Amino acid sequence: MSRQEFLQRLRDTLTGEVPGSVVEENIRYYEEYIRGEVLKGSSEEAVTEAIGDPRLIAKTIIEASENAKESSSTGGFYSSFTGQEQNVYEEPGQERRGMHYYDLSKWYWKLLGVVAIIFFFLLVGTIVTGIFSLLAPVMGPLLLIGLIYWFVRGLKR
Repeated sequence: MSRQEFLQRLRDTLTGEVPGSVVEENIRYYEEYIRGEVLKGSSEEAVTEAIGDPRLIAKTIIEASENAKESSSTGGFYSSFTGQEQNVYEEPGQERRGMHYYDLSKWYWKLLGVVAIIFFFLLVGTIVTGIFSLLAPVMGPLLLIGLIYWFVRGLKR
């Protein structure tokens, strides 16, 4: 059976039995799986034969969807297997691309910010004080020489 025949039989069997999003999710999964196996060197017929009868797969999906509706009150079967980190149909090592968000409104981030600012000002204060302590022994004689020069220059006028 070709890939298109397999997918059409699966779609026909699932349509009307489960929500459209579940149908499309499973069609997309099996289509990607078959294409991946064909890229590895298998024929479409061999892959679809190895997967099995699409009606049996559809029956399993329908039963799983019905059981999930009965047992789950928070979103259903498919949402319970779909996490923020990885979808059930993604490869285990495959990373999702996206932006990571850090919530800086927590109290410990604010405390860390205050501590960092205090540390910065202490560091700057230490450096400035160190510079003045190095210049203090030199500043006394320089001020004395400047005062003498000013006094001598004032007498000559």
